[in-house]
Amino acid sequence: MGKGFPVWLVLLLSACGTSSQNNELALTRLQLGLEYLARDRLEPARRNLEQAVRLIPDDYRSHLAMARYQQRLGHQDMARRHYQRALRLAGDNRDVINNYGAFLCGLGQYDAAQLQFSKAADSSENHNRADAIENAGYCYIRAGEKHKAEAALAEATRNDAQKGKVLLAEAERRFGNNERDASRLLLDIYQRNFAASAESLWLEIRFAAQAEHPEVVRLAGEQLARNFPQSIQYLHFLANEY
Repeated sequence: MGKGFPVWLVLLLSACGTSSQNNELALTRLQLGLEYLARDRLEPARRNLEQAVRLIPDDYRSHLAMARYQQRLGHQDMARRHYQRALRLAGDNRDVINNYGAFLCGLGQYDAAQLQFSKAADSSENHNRADAIENAGYCYIRAGEKHKAEAALAEATRNDAQKGKVLLAEAERRFGNNERDASRLLLDIYQRNFAASAESLWLEIRFAAQAEHPEVVRLAGEQLARNFPQSIQYLHFLANEY
């Protein structure tokens, strides 16, 4: 569920800027560790995050970041330990709850994950509520519950229209990863809730081409030409690069 700097990372970094001067060194280490983690530079991430945990052991942010680091390494027991420590320190924090839910979903503990997302949604409003509902939707996809996934992701876009761009980007990513069923589902949700874009039409064209539906390719291509003639997607279409 990542997009540029992941949401959890941005929130942690922005939170760092509001802390007291006494914790400046620790928070600098935390910020560096998170930036290295976002760039998959795991060794410097480890060094900085371990120092952050030593310096501010009772700050939920250090444990949340370390949980993500351990999760990245596949050390699930250590990740769970840090998540639970973060929950003890900030059990009502929606970012902690959301991230713990995503962790549980990754372990296949879908019911427990959905409880966390529901808790995060209930404690949030608007954009932050949309994050929790969006996470629930992607977890439903992972669990193979397509109807629940569609309902949750559509609700997330109603709470925050910017989630439409995220939805389409995730559909594109999954198409590229050959997760065609999930990509198709995400594209369908986008198409039912938003006007066509160059990106959505181009993805539709590639689905149709793979399914050998030339009429769908033609119609989507004509719409692309009409509405987005200057787009890179239309240039790809003209070059038959699908």
